[in-house]
Amino acid sequence: MERKHITRMNRDDKTVERLERLEEKAMHLIGELCREGKTVYYVNCHPLYKGKTREGSQADLLAFLIRNGYVR
Repeated sequence: MERKHITRMNRDDKTVERLERLEEKAMHLIGELCREGKTVYYVNCHPLYKGKTREGSQADLLAFLIRNGYVR
């Protein structure tokens, strides 16, 4: 039992470290705007030539970038 627990903890640690690295890379892709005194976060979506952007909270945009493979 203890061996399984240690293995699970190591796997969880690796997953958290990987997620932290991806979030750090994704933070550079998030821009900030100030609209009516409020901060709005956005990312430019692919393909850029169409000019599409996505707005939301930082957490939502981080999850979007990681889930859709914008950072590796």
